[in-house]
This record gives sequence, C-alpha cells and structure tokens, in this order.
Amino acid sequence: MCPTPPHISSVRNLTGHSDAKPGRFRALFALFREWFLISLLVVGGGYAIIVAADDVFGRRLKWLREGELLERLPVFQSIPGLIAGNSAIYVGLRVAGFAGAAVSMLAVALPSFVIILAVARGYDCLPLKNELLQGAFLGLRGVLTGIILATIVTTWRRVMRGAWSWFALVAGLVAMECCGVAPAGVLVTCMVAGIALEFLLPAAFGSARVAGESDDAVETGKPVVGAGDVRRLPLAALAAALCCAPMPGVFFTFAQFGLLCFGGGNVLVPIYVRTFVGPAAPLLQLTPDHFGNLLAVTQMTPGPISVNAATFFGYKLGGALGSFVATAGLLFPSFILLVLALRSLSKWRRSRIVRGLLLGVAPATMCLMCDAALVFGGMSALAGGVFRPVSAALAVFSTWAMARKKAGVMRLVVFGAAMGVACAAVGWRG
Repeated sequence: MCPTPPHISSVRNLTGHSDAKPGRFRALFALFREWFLISLLVVGGGYAIIVAADDVFGRRLKWLREGELLERLPVFQSIPGLIAGNSAIYVGLRVAGFAGAAVSMLAVALPSFVIILAVARGYDCLPLKNELLQGAFLGLRGVLTGIILATIVTTWRRVMRGAWSWFALVAGLVAMECCGVAPAGVLVTCMVAGIALEFLLPAAFGSARVAGESDDAVETGKPVVGAGDVRRLPLAALAAALCCAPMPGVFFTFAQFGLLCFGGGNVLVPIYVRTFVGPAAPLLQLTPDHFGNLLAVTQMTPGPISVNAATFFGYKLGGALGSFVATAGLLFPSFILLVLALRSLSKWRRSRIVRGLLLGVAPATMCLMCDAALVFGGMSALAGGVFRPVSAALAVFSTWAMARKKAGVMRLVVFGAAMGVACAAVGWRG
C-alpha cells in the first residue's frame, strides 16, 4: 500500500469508513486545493491533467505510489466519463473516501466552469465578422484537427488489434457517414457485439485482464472503496435529483453524454454535432463554423475539455443555470460507476461482461475519433467548401508535433491562432 498522508492517517480505517476528527477536514481542503490548481493551470485535457496529478499526488505529496494514476489509466478509460474526472474521483476515494471523491470532482470541474461561463457570456459580444478574428479561429480549428489526429495515431496500435477491430471501425464509419446512424447507436451496437464475441469466442477475443494492463497491475488486497462509501451513493443520487430539478431535459441529455464518453472528450464530438449543429439538430441549431469556434475555445482554456464544452453548450441552452445543470449531468454517471467499480476492482476487471464491453468500446471509440477528425477537417481544411492549404498544413504539423511530443497543446494553439491572423492580415484566408 502507498503511504498515508500524515495529516489524514486517522481519516480512513480498515473498513473504509471516515471518522469526524479534524484531520478529515484538512484532508478535504488539501484535496480541493490541489485539484483546483491542477485544473486551473493545466491546459490540454484529461491526459495532461492525469500526468500533472500523478506528479503532485505521487511524487510530491506521496499520497499515492508514484506512477499509480498512470497505471490506472486503462481503468479510467474503460469506465464512462472524463479521464480527469475519473482520476480526481479515484484520488479522493483513496485519500478521504466518499467525501474526498465528491470534493475532488468539484475541484477539478470548478475552474473550467467559472472560466467557460465567463467566456460564454462574452462570446456573443465578439466581433465575429472581423477578418483577423475569423482567421484566428480558422487556424485554431486546423490545430484542433491535428490534435484529434494525433490522439488517433498514438492510440491506434493499442486499439486496432485483429479483424474485429477493423470490421467495427469500417462498419461504424459507413453507418454514420452513409446511413445516418447516430454515434450513440454505433457505440451501443459495438458494446453488445463485444459482449457476444466474448461469450461465443472467448479463445479468440477473451483476455484475463483489461486491455493495456499487465498482470502485475491487477489490484489485490484491501479495496479502494469501503462498504460505507457505497452506502453513501444515495446521497449522490439525491444531489443529482436536486441538480436536475430546474432543467431535467438538459441534465439527462448531458448524463447520456457522460455515459457515452469513453477515453476522452474527443469521442463526444460526433454526438455534439448531431445534437447541436445544423437546422435539424434537436437542441441547438449552430452553424458548423460557430460549433468549430466553440470547440476551439474549449481547447484554449484550462481544465477538462468535456467540462468546458458542457458548460458552453449548457449556457446556450439555459444561461448560467443551464451551464451548472449540464456540467452536473456530465459528471454524475462516472461518479456512480467508478465508486461501484472500485469497490471490487479485481473482480470487475475480470468480469467477462466487462471484457466484452471493452472489446466493443475500443474500436467504437476509435471510430468516433475518426469521425471527429472528419468533422473538424471539414471545418478547417475544407471550410466553406474551399480547400484551405494553411489550415491543412497546420493540421498536419500539429499531428506530427503532438504524436512526436515536440510541442504541447497550448503552444500549438497559440501558433495556430497566430498563423491564422497573419494569413488574414495579408488578405489570404488560408
């Protein structure tokens, strides 16, 4: 077991319950402070946040084993929800139980919520017809295309294994692009197919562990979550009921997004497009350029990208209250599911149903990311139906820089915006 923080050694006992000693409150305050600062200062989404959190809680504070969060990354990716949110919940549970998980999740979402709410309030005041601003957004969309492509490149070898993965990828893309099947339908179909393959052909597709983890990473010994933490889940359900009461439609819409979010916020892009873009969209009827600008803004601001997007779209649906309800809906499913999964992590990871779900989710997630790359490619390199060579070059360069770890997200964002402004300044909308 990892060393327990000295000021919270009395907080967690062997059964996983919390006591009411003062050290508990110091622990909760420390969790809130550290996660708030990580979310406020780290730009680039969940992967960047989990690296920063591993450094803070593993190397500096020594509350976890150094590298423990990175070892748990496959678990966080295999449970619906945001990687950053799942990481925060895990650390909170390890340190201070149910209350620690709730405080950590609040802290990781709060900076994004406040910053994006301020941006959303001022977005409509921007001079969007200004040529320089349009050029900056076009450059940003090119960089965002590259960031998504880099994610595909870095995860391709780990995900695309065997004939089933290729079949699911091609069939999913054809279903979405040619037949109009919703991304959620592709994801659910692949999950059901994965479970069927796990039970029908276990020798070909089964595995004794979650994809991406070695045998020595399987959890043994004392569970991360105590029975007392599970008994407190009705409190979370009550909090969710209070959150959704003002705008139940918005809450449940984003709760569905949270259930469909596997492996990062980019997989939600095709779902956002179907829900918010175009005259036939059921909730908002944004133009493709407007949508692309909003998603580019979420990349520029600190915190988890999916929280940024939920806050922005929630504001468009219902003002500040809509932002709060949408963010709460997005985070709620992962909180419940992660607490339940961590109650018996080794049994959960060895479940044949879970293995089947992962077998289906992996290629489906890749399919959604490829669709997201096509969406942003159309908004950047082919914006307005015209080939944009500068945006295309920015997409290629960003893909190379991210995949080879030559530059971080923020540097690429600044570079893309600057290139877009420079092209607009000389009268060339690249």
